Amino acid sequence: MRNNRDIIKATGKRERFSKGKLYRSLKRAGVDASLAEKVSTKVAKNIYHGINSKEVLKQATSYLKKENPILAAKYNLKKSIMELGPTGFPFEKYIAEILKEHGFKTEVGRIIKGKCIRHEVDIIARKNGKRFMVECKYHNHRGLYSDTKVVLYTFARFLDLKEGRNFQRALLVTNTRCTSGAVRYARCVGLKIISWRYPKNEGLEYLIEKKGLYPITILPSLNKYTRERLAQQKLILAKDLLKYSIKDLIRLTGLKMNIIKKLQEQAQELYIPKQYLNKKY
Repeated sequence: MRNNRDIIKATGKRERFSKGKLYRSLKRAGVDASLAEKVSTKVAKNIYHGINSKEVLKQATSYLKKENPILAAKYNLKKSIMELGPTGFPFEKYIAEILKEHGFKTEVGRIIKGKCIRHEVDIIARKNGKRFMVECKYHNHRGLYSDTKVVLYTFARFLDLKEGRNFQRALLVTNTRCTSGAVRYARCVGLKIISWRYPKNEGLEYLIEKKGLYPITILPSLNKYTRERLAQQKLILAKDLLKYSIKDLIRLTGLKMNIIKKLQEQAQELYIPKQYLNKKY
């Protein structure tokens, strides 16, 4: 029976548990091979038939947190993005920062007149002489997919704006996955999708991890009050904290020195593992 243990995913679908898949997901988050093997082995021992994927993630994160809280935070990147929320750290502002780091010029929340009506466009992105209409679809629960209706809605808006000669391309960005129907329709009409694990080597998590564009909500010591103070100063990426001195961050946010120091230490460790921070060469 232990070789036939199914887990129930957030969507309700069943999938055979794979220690190898868990190991690879840990490696993608930057966990070294020995620790990834240790954590995946521990989790595998606790897997039972019918366990839900949320519990599997919780166990892996818990074991990893005991070894390295920062690696645990990186492993749980999807949760950090969901904690951006509809207010404070709007998803579209975070996506605009990601696009900017990948060579786009961006504007957020503009009202643009199409051929028939006016539209509030989440992000206007420009690159290589092309102007993109970017629609952002944020979900705050696992297992919620962006379906065909979302793609149809996005493309209909784009057509009206395109007729008004405002945009050449449309782009849908979501923090979860898209249904197969949504992907098929998008391919057919030429609408680009960036979602979780799609397209291969261009998905949202890939764009984030490639350049270390972690949201500030990934930092383990962040609480609601601190998050709001940082949001007021438009500090969206964890690495934004490394652009300022402790004194400047205290002045900007009004937060206490010990809080700022802890946040900066955690932000730095996202990019340089703790064992290397004080190493002399």
